[in-house]
Amino acid sequence: MDDQEIIFKPIGVVENDFQDSDDPDTIRNSQSFLVLDEKYVPALEGIEHYSYLLVVYHIDRSPGYHERVHPMGDPSIPERGVFSTRSPCRPNPIGITIVEILGIEASIIKVAGLDALNGSPILDIKPYEEHFDSPVGLQRGKERSYQPSDTDH
Repeated sequence: MDDQEIIFKPIGVVENDFQDSDDPDTIRNSQSFLVLDEKYVPALEGIEHYSYLLVVYHIDRSPGYHERVHPMGDPSIPERGVFSTRSPCRPNPIGITIVEILGIEASIIKVAGLDALNGSPILDIKPYEEHFDSPVGLQRGKERSYQPSDTDH
């Protein structure tokens, strides 16, 4: 592998009340807003048909890469490799979270379940689709006769 640099331009930012990740459960159980650049409004067409999104964001306040971490930052849990955790201490600090859509108004999507901090750059959003994004969908996809339906999201 080479050291190719990859550059992303955020499509928006997260707005919520959280400046640090001291209490991830509280963050995930709160509401956030995905505030997208106005130029992406046409790209949102059809998103109202979904209940959930995958949000890809930059963990811009990551403390840096650590090969081994305590899961959930809990020192009482033995360390393990960062790739077997959801720790922000990754070589490429990218977060991915499934969120519930609570409302959409122009370029702002109100969501629940996001674990990103206020001001986190949003890199992408994708509709959650069971046939792509869940173990059940993966298993169904192995069946030759399976066709995703409109209810798989």
